[in-house]
Formats: sequence, structure tokens, C-alpha cells
Amino acid sequence: MALSPLSRRAGVLSLTAAVLIVLSQVLRLGVLRLGPDWVTTPAYTVTYSIALLGMAVLLLALTAIYTRESAALGTLGLIGYLTAFLGTLMVAGDWWFEAFVIPRIATEAPEVLDLPISGSVLVGAIATVGLYTVGWTLFGLAALRAHAFPRAAALLLLVGGLAGPVALSTPYQIPLAIAIGWIGLTFESESRIRLIADDPRSSSRAGVQA
Repeated sequence: MALSPLSRRAGVLSLTAAVLIVLSQVLRLGVLRLGPDWVTTPAYTVTYSIALLGMAVLLLALTAIYTRESAALGTLGLIGYLTAFLGTLMVAGDWWFEAFVIPRIATEAPEVLDLPISGSVLVGAIATVGLYTVGWTLFGLAALRAHAFPRAAALLLLVGGLAGPVALSTPYQIPLAIAIGWIGLTFESESRIRLIADDPRSSSRAGVQA
């Protein structure tokens, strides 16, 4: 079956998302050593801008993976995809807020950041973490059942989903990023094998050798 333009780029998108997410997580671990004042530095905005970009590419990668393997992933995969998409979108919204709003608050009214989470902010946080966790967990279970990816990668995808309750902390998005990158590498390897098999020159060389 012919792949859509987005599905054909599932490998590249998955690898790109993995690199961006891991990079942002490593940067967050590094800049934390700068102390509480790092929130007002350009490093903070850059770090969370990379995290935001990673989530954006992850949404594309998730869609490309699902559309490429939708038949194998089945109904569970569809439910997981839709829920994971929404949860990841909400995480991206949090990273946007961190990158562009938190530095302003830290400069103008730093005492606001010390307030306990409550009200609509608490509801939003619970919804974000809940959708992200349920979605990626279901998608990981569908991937395990479908046997469309390496089993270890599907297991790691499931682990990344189960780590959803702490996904807004560092470095708990790394397992999911590694799983997505692993799936991307698998797709890229399959594409190279397919290109070699479809190359008429390879057939000609095989005939000459025979």
C-alpha cells in the first residue's frame, strides 16, 4: 500500500523529535545548576523553546507513525493516538507558557511563582498529565500488540507513557523520546532496504554476478 507524504517521513520526524526532546531535557538538567535566577535568563527561554519545538515535531511524528501503521494498531491504537495527541498538545502549551510567560512573571512578580497550584491551574495540570499518560500508555500497548515495531522499542514507549505523571519534570520524557527515535531508526532502515530492492541497478548487478 502506498504511503502518504507524511507517513513516508515518519522516520525522519521521529528521529528529529527524539533529538529535540532529549536535548531539551539535558539542557534543563544543566541550567538548573544556575540557581533560581536562571528563570530570567535567555537560557531558560531557549531551553523551553527547544522543548516546545520537540513537542511540535512529536505531534507530527505521532501522526506519521499512526497513519503508517493504523491497520496494525487497530482501535486501541486510534484511541491511544487521539488521546496522546491531545495530551502532547497540552504539554506543548505548558512549554510555551514556560518559555515566554514565566520569565516575565519572574521579573515583574516573582512572588506569584511561589503560590501553591490550585483552581483552574490545578485542573489544567491534571488534565494535561492525565491525557498524556493515558494516551501514550494506550498507544504503547497497541504497539506491543501490533508487533509493528521492535518489541523493546514498544516496551520503552509503554514505559514513557506510564511515566506521564512526572512527564513535566526532568528527565522523565527521555524514555518516550528514545522509544520514538528507535521506531524512527526502524522506519529509516526499512526505507533503505526498500530502496535497494527497488533499484534496477541492484538487479542488474545481481544478474551479472549470477
